[in-house]
Amino acid sequence: MRALAGLALLPLFCLFAADEPAAKRPTGDVERGKIVFENICGECHEAYSREEKVGPGLQGIKNGQLPTGRKATHDRLLDIVNDGPAEMPKLKDRLTEQEKEDVIAFVLTL
Repeated sequence: MRALAGLALLPLFCLFAADEPAAKRPTGDVERGKIVFENICGECHEAYSREEKVGPGLQGIKNGQLPTGRKATHDRLLDIVNDGPAEMPKLKDRLTEQEKEDVIAFVLTL
């Protein structure tokens, strides 16, 4: 009987555990992101053009699509910034979490 009483409390425990605050990522700032982009990313990417420099131009990302044709999402851009596809350098340890959020916020306006 005691085991059954414990099971009855399990849904209640799960309900409260779900209310614990999740780790919150910093909010990106577009203006700061533009500066980060110009200093770090602009060497290889055009912001306001689709023309290829070393990497693809990023104009049009605000419409929801990356130059590769994949969907442009925050998490996909974060993966690209962190792990750098193809010849792109990995910026995971080069940028702070705030700088990553800022540059993503900027890129999503292009």
